[in-house]
Amino acid sequence: MFQFTNIKNIMIPSIIVTFAFSLGVINVIDAGPHEIAFAAVPNIPTISLEYNDGKLDLNPLINIKDKILTKLNSPETEPDEDSVIYSINNGDKISFNLGEEPSRLDAYLVDYEADYNTLYSLEKSGDTEFIAKAPSPGLYNAEVHALYPDGTYASYSKLVKIVDDKMNLLELTPDKINCAGELKSTKVTAIGDPKNLLSDIISQPIIKEFGLGKTDEINIELENNNDVCGLQMGLANSETDINFFAIQFSENGKDYEYPIVFSNTGFGDAPEVYRYPSSIEAKYLKVVPLGSTIVEGLGIEDLKIIGN
Repeated sequence: MFQFTNIKNIMIPSIIVTFAFSLGVINVIDAGPHEIAFAAVPNIPTISLEYNDGKLDLNPLINIKDKILTKLNSPETEPDEDSVIYSINNGDKISFNLGEEPSRLDAYLVDYEADYNTLYSLEKSGDTEFIAKAPSPGLYNAEVHALYPDGTYASYSKLVKIVDDKMNLLELTPDKINCAGELKSTKVTAIGDPKNLLSDIISQPIIKEFGLGKTDEINIELENNNDVCGLQMGLANSETDINFFAIQFSENGKDYEYPIVFSNTGFGDAPEVYRYPSSIEAKYLKVVPLGSTIVEGLGIEDLKIIGN
C-alpha cells in the first residue's frame, strides 16, 4: 500500500513538481515543448470503484504521457437506456481497486450539469479509501485523478447516484445546501513574480485577469471570518492542459489547514468550482500552483471565493 506525506516529488510529462505544502515551496522544471493529441487510445492502468460488495469499472477520460494529451471519453451527464446507475449512500466510504499503484490519487464527485463544472473533493479515509459526500442527492460523476511513477497522468470517471434517505431537504435552505455565497476580499497579495496581478483589489468579490508563474502563490484576506467552502477559478488553458494547485484556509493568517489538492477536469471552457469536503471557518486563504502537465504556472482568468 502507499501513503502520502506533506512533501512529494512527482514527475509528470513536462515538469517535475516538488510538493512542499507546509513550507509553501514549489519547484518546477520545464522539460520543453509539448504536443496535444485527441486520437489513439493508449494503454493505461485500470481503476475500479468498490462499494457495498460491488465493483464498478471507471472509464478513462484524459491521458497525458510523453507530453501528449489524449482525450479518450467525455464525462457522462445522462444515463444510457441500458445502463445501470450505481447508488451510493451519501457519506459512505468507497474504495478504489488499482491496476497499478499511482504516486498520487485524488477523488472527487463532479457535477457536470451545474452552471459551472463543480468538483467536490472527497475526504481521504485510507490509502485508497474516500468518503463519498455530496451537498445533496443526485447524479454525479465519481472521478479519479491519478499520477503514476512513470510520469503518466490519467483521469477516470463513472456516473453514480448519491442517495440519502435520512436527509430532510425541507429543513435545508439553498444556501446551506450549496454554500454558494460570494465572499469579499480586503487584501490580495502574490508571492513570487506574478505576470499581471491587479494592484488595487479592495472589497472585490471577483478577482480577474492575472497569471501566476511557477513559484507564485496567492494570499487572500477576506473581509470577515466566514464559512468558506472553496473557490471558482477560470484557467486560461483549461481545455488543453491539466493544472494542479493546493488550497489552504486559516483563521489567523499563520496556521493553515492541511492543503487539499485539486486539478481541473480538462472539459469545458468556463470556470470550474472547486469545493472542500466541508466548509471551514476562515479569514485567510492561499492558492498555491503546483505546476501542470504541459506548461508552467497557473493562468487564472477569474477567482471568486465561495462560502456563507
